[in-house]
Amino acid sequence: MRVFIAALIPEDTKLEIKRYVDEVKRCWDGVKWEDPNKFHITLKFLGEIEEARVEDIKGVLSEVVRAYSPFNVTASGLGGFPDLRRPRVIFVDLLENKEFKSFQRDIEEGLTRAGFKREDRPFVSHITVGRIKGRAVLRSTLPTMRPLPFNISEVAVMRSILKKEGSVYIPLFVFRLS
Repeated sequence: MRVFIAALIPEDTKLEIKRYVDEVKRCWDGVKWEDPNKFHITLKFLGEIEEARVEDIKGVLSEVVRAYSPFNVTASGLGGFPDLRRPRVIFVDLLENKEFKSFQRDIEEGLTRAGFKREDRPFVSHITVGRIKGRAVLRSTLPTMRPLPFNISEVAVMRSILKKEGSVYIPLFVFRLS
């Protein structure tokens, strides 16, 4: 099964991000926009794993979340991978946050100790809002996003099922920060 760990975004924040993305959509051609219900912050992508390993992930997360209280992060603007000039992924960027970075690092370390492969790339906190398969064309100047603070209080182990029309995310376990 294909699995990742996600910080869940409050529904009212998803709605605010959707409003901003609706403005951004008018500026681009060639982008497949994500359903706002799928908005999340990926903390660790594990890829294809054996179903039995989900219990190991559950154990690591239940330990890590006990050490953290809910905390605020701030969505701040638009970004892209590898960049916005030739993006494959368009995302809403998050401002640097030491507590969030520490939280993600503790998850990474715990999963590494549990035998999962360490991520080589540096962590970039973001919310994916669009994907590009071919080539996208930016037709006009992008609107500025006003800073949007929101609370992170839940983390989930998510299953990702790939389908022709796009991926489907199913929460396997949800943990509340204490």
